[in-house]
Amino acid sequence: MNIRKSWNWLWHPPVDGPAATLFLRMMAGGVFLWEGIMKFVYPNLGVGRFTKLGFPMPGMTADFVAWVEILGGVCFIMGWLTRPAAIAFIIEMIVAMLSTKIGVYFGNSPLGRPPAPPQLGLGAVLHDIRSDYAQMFVSLFLLIDGAGRWSLDALARRKNPAFVLRAAKGLTGPVSTVSGPDDYQQGQQAVERKEFGTASRLFRDALEVHPDDPDVLNMLAFSERKQGHLDEAFEYYQKALTKRPRFPEAREYLAEAHLQAAIEQLHTLQGYGQDGTEEAKELIEEFKESAAKL
Repeated sequence: MNIRKSWNWLWHPPVDGPAATLFLRMMAGGVFLWEGIMKFVYPNLGVGRFTKLGFPMPGMTADFVAWVEILGGVCFIMGWLTRPAAIAFIIEMIVAMLSTKIGVYFGNSPLGRPPAPPQLGLGAVLHDIRSDYAQMFVSLFLLIDGAGRWSLDALARRKNPAFVLRAAKGLTGPVSTVSGPDDYQQGQQAVERKEFGTASRLFRDALEVHPDDPDVLNMLAFSERKQGHLDEAFEYYQKALTKRPRFPEAREYLAEAHLQAAIEQLHTLQGYGQDGTEEAKELIEEFKESAAKL
């Protein structure tokens, strides 16, 4: 993954996840937020704790971690800058577990032993690590899957200038959740110019950055279909619909692909001459009967 694609990945997470992702964000973000605030309110949770653990410049380190938790917690709750916040929290949780749980295991933690069993060993670690463990894995989920539909990240995508411009022009076709002048937007422009080979290449490049984006999958299928590559088109349409089952444009395009395949089969039969005459007539009758049912 090159630098540009890594940058796009970091700042453009998927935003079509379930709305209920909000509850995970509220849980993890809320805990980080109030823990950050309490590091300022209660010195024993901030500078005192970092001093006991032997961190260099404990006062500055405690303040830095507290601000990371406050700002990152707000980002989680609002669903904004989700991936940078998640990366910061994953690093913090790994450092927290390594700096505290080894001492808990051996019973020599500078923070002291728990007041009641289990006071050392694996049981003590598993009990003491539960919050760090939960926070880290929620952060991993948000890093991979994004903040969901109810988030500022999603709102920013909907306010994407490329989306507004296309709507104003009355152009057809989906607009990706991918923002910015990237491969997807260039692919859309190639489709409008009917340069479908170029469009396929650009959408494949976009797919490397956003492998689960249903809009990219749909438009890659569209471009392949326009080139007559129906097997590839069917594959990408199905992937798009797996990612977003309620996707009207993908279903329309998939139906058009099936019609295109049926017409190609008719032309093949007609090319057989006398050998395919009867079958071609029957297929045409099937077309007419199907059209009459609409």
